[in-house]
Amino acid sequence: MSFQHDIKKLRVDHNMTQKELANLIHVSRQTISAWENGKNYPSLEVLRALSAVFDISFEKILFGEELMHTKETIAETINQDLSLKRRYKKATMILSSIILLLILWISILILGYQKGIDTIDRFDPFLQYSVAYTKAPNNKITNPNNAQDGKWTKWFSDNEMGTQWSKLTLSTGLNPGLDDPYVMAYHKGSYVKIARFVPGNSVNSIIKSNISAIDRLVHSKSHDNLSLNMSSEDKLKNKIHSNHAIQELVIQ
Repeated sequence: MSFQHDIKKLRVDHNMTQKELANLIHVSRQTISAWENGKNYPSLEVLRALSAVFDISFEKILFGEELMHTKETIAETINQDLSLKRRYKKATMILSSIILLLILWISILILGYQKGIDTIDRFDPFLQYSVAYTKAPNNKITNPNNAQDGKWTKWFSDNEMGTQWSKLTLSTGLNPGLDDPYVMAYHKGSYVKIARFVPGNSVNSIIKSNISAIDRLVHSKSHDNLSLNMSSEDKLKNKIHSNHAIQELVIQ
């Protein structure tokens, strides 16, 4: 039904004349007549007054009887819209927080690896355990009563190609009596899970040559005959990990 029929039906159902209705909402009788004849339409303020007079919802007076039975009210629509916006805002904040935490977590893992922080590397899911070797230091360095409480630091060879190196800090205690002692470390990044002495005859000659090369490189002022792909500016003492190919080019 149209507004002109609705307003007339409401007035008749309430046993009101056009004049009586006009007096209640403070308009002229002619205005009521114009509405009922479809010649004019009331303002929103007047519509609110009509909804109060006839004790019906503003939506019903605005949209009509048939529309009210099939559509949600404006208030419900607005509430749903606000609810969806709140949910979207909350979901966006949660997602943003997760992304920020993920970035922070990855940054901490990267920093831990670059700085050689073993407690971080230990729980880094992106690192894998590997076995590395180095020549064992003398008992004075490995002594449990040394200045570092038995801990010592040395470069370890992670592969036979001599392209993967890790500077590990660990403790092994004293050499159990091996004549040509090496140390084998099971590690992930800078975290050493297990380390023990092994005899030199259990370590292949290629790894021995790599270890000898990096030991001489660390203590040598000239890098020309000890390294490949490493310039004199690449100072191992400032590194924790190295991917340079280090080979002993001069056979003793």
